Amino acid sequence: MRSPKLPIAFIAALVLGAAGTLRAETADVHVRVEQIIKSDMNQKDKSNRPHSRTLHIFVTNNSLDQLELKVKYIVFGRDMIKHDLITSGEGESPVSVKPRSTEKVETAETKVTATEAHYDAKTKKKTEASGATIAGIGVQVMQGNTLVAEYYDPPSLKEQWGKTISLTAPGAPPAAAPAKK
Repeated sequence: MRSPKLPIAFIAALVLGAAGTLRAETADVHVRVEQIIKSDMNQKDKSNRPHSRTLHIFVTNNSLDQLELKVKYIVFGRDMIKHDLITSGEGESPVSVKPRSTEKVETAETKVTATEAHYDAKTKKKTEASGATIAGIGVQVMQGNTLVAEYYDPPSLKEQWGKTISLTAPGAPPAAAPAKK
């Protein structure tokens, strides 16, 4: 008797099909972020730069199951005095994403004002730098305690997640550092 021989194409399809089903669950969730940036530069007051950022976060569920997720975001800033990285705005929002669909999460507007150090010719006094600028954003999508998708702009901010000090109020400078002895 002859042993049955399987065609090579059938074996290749079987192997490739099995490899496709071994993907991780997290590959089923994707995140895309659109940033809405506003800057209100006043021609008469060039030393103050108020600007804001709003995020439109799109969470896509490519699985066949409805997912209950939590979207966390941070708007990172840079302190104008010490140039340290700070948290200008942050928040989280629950989102329920139906199978094979996308949900949009819109964040609250984060506003900051940066004042550069400058010399005022009218008062003949130097004005110190204050406030903060916006340095970038980070978004994490969680399913329970598991991170399923993330986005950082710029990517180097991933290392700073949860390590920055928080800005006390929109547009306010960060808390002063303790004096060195």
